[in-house]
Amino acid sequence: MGSNLRLGALFDVTGRWIAITGAGSGIGSMLARGCAANGANTILIDVNGTSLEETKAELESLSIGSDVPSTEIVMFSGIKEVVVEIKLLRDSLGALMHCAAIRYMNEITYTPGEDLGKLEAAAISAPFQGWEHTFRLNVLAPYFLTAGLISLLGAAAAKRDGRGCVVLFSSPASVHNHQFVPCYQTSKAAVDHLVRIMAAEFADFYIRVNAISPGIVPSGMTTADANSNLHLAAETSAGRAGNEEDMVGTMLWLVSKAGAFMDGKVIRAEGGRLLILRGVTSNSD
Repeated sequence: MGSNLRLGALFDVTGRWIAITGAGSGIGSMLARGCAANGANTILIDVNGTSLEETKAELESLSIGSDVPSTEIVMFSGIKEVVVEIKLLRDSLGALMHCAAIRYMNEITYTPGEDLGKLEAAAISAPFQGWEHTFRLNVLAPYFLTAGLISLLGAAAAKRDGRGCVVLFSSPASVHNHQFVPCYQTSKAAVDHLVRIMAAEFADFYIRVNAISPGIVPSGMTTADANSNLHLAAETSAGRAGNEEDMVGTMLWLVSKAGAFMDGKVIRAEGGRLLILRGVTSNSD
């Protein structure tokens, strides 16, 4: 009695196949480790072949015993090519997670109190090619990769228990104007709404679509250079940056039976960052 309420039953992902973009580094590699540590099979997707091989070797080292989760790697050479390769590997897919993303900074920053000419220069400095690249990677790639794999996701969703789901990655930047990084901020606002419209469109087959909004977590976008915002993590109520336990715990909830009732939501797992920023429109979704 009550065995259905135990952690092992609610959060179990053993044997499920989970595809992860951006799996060679940052949050993508964190989630890949979390999947492997919990017995899930992974398809690792990235543009960097060296990083993919390193992540695959790391996942294999995490596995103990004879029942070793499988790991496949797919080079991100184009959406159609990735879809074809995954369909050759699998006829169903337990989860698809879109971790690949990019952030372009404006070349010139305006500081309140400076003259109108500096404001104009700062606004114009948002790189046009950066806008295009950001939307291609942060918005269009998740949409078209999900669209191409609907048949695999639907086959898994028919089994219920949280299978056949999609997890995108948003950001607190989608709902605040504390910084002026327009191409990144608007791309993540687009992700928020993409979650809702895809979840509604896929509802007949209960292919669930949610997003995680992680705040400040070490990754390629929070490096130690001048553009890093890691130092801001100390100002949050958590008093620290997010770590792999934070990301993996949220992910396991969304892709397992424990999260099977979640659909069309953006989960703000950001350590309280939105509590301290100006111009916040929403703390939750």
